[in-house]
Amino acid sequence: MLKDLPDAVCKVLKTNMVTAHYKAGESVFSEGQKPKGVYRVRKGKVKKFTHTNFGTQHIFYVCKENEYLGYHAILSQELYPDSAVALLDSEIDFIPEHDFLKAVNSSHLLTQRLLKNLSHEFRVFINATKMLAKHTVRERAALNLLILESKFENGNNNQTEIIINRDDLASMVGTAKESVVRMLKDFKEEQLITTKRSSIFIQDYKGLVKVGNFL
Repeated sequence: MLKDLPDAVCKVLKTNMVTAHYKAGESVFSEGQKPKGVYRVRKGKVKKFTHTNFGTQHIFYVCKENEYLGYHAILSQELYPDSAVALLDSEIDFIPEHDFLKAVNSSHLLTQRLLKNLSHEFRVFINATKMLAKHTVRERAALNLLILESKFENGNNNQTEIIINRDDLASMVGTAKESVVRMLKDFKEEQLITTKRSSIFIQDYKGLVKVGNFL
C-alpha cells in the first residue's frame, strides 16, 4: 500500500508508527471497541472474525504479511465491526488514527489504494457468504484449505505448511470441530493432504479443487 507514495506521505505514516509483538491467540482489537489506529502485519498471520448468536466465532478473513487491518472503522468513524486476533506469533505495526487520516487526506494515490483494498475485501466477504450458502461442508473444507495455502505460501520451493488448529479451521468452514476432524481424516485417506500435529500439507492441489467443486 505504501509503495511509491511521496516521501512526505510515508514520513507522516511512519513518524509515530510502533511495532508490537503478539503471541498466538493475543487480541489486536475487539468488536465494539473504538478504533485508535491502523494495523499492518509485518510478520505472522491474523484472523478476523465476528461472534455468532451462539457465542462461537466465524473467521471470515486471514491477514498475511503486509496486509492492513482496522482501517475500515477509521474511515467510517465507527466502532470495530469485527475482532482481530493473532493466529500465529506475529509482529504488527500500529499507525495512529491522526497520522493515518492526515496521510489519506494528502494523498490521492493512497486513497485509491484504500478503495481498491475495500473493494477486494468486500468481494472476499461476498464469496465467503456464497460459500456458506451454496457449498457442502466437505466442499467448504477443501476450499478453505486452498485459501489457507495461499495465505501461508512463502515464495520458496518448500512445501507450504498450513499452521492452524482445528477449532479455527472449523470456524472458517462453518461447522463443528468434530466434522472438520472427520473431513481431514477423509482427505488424508484420499491422499489429498498430510498432517503433522496442527500443520496441514496439501499433496493434491487439483484433487482439492475438484472436491471443492470450484470449477
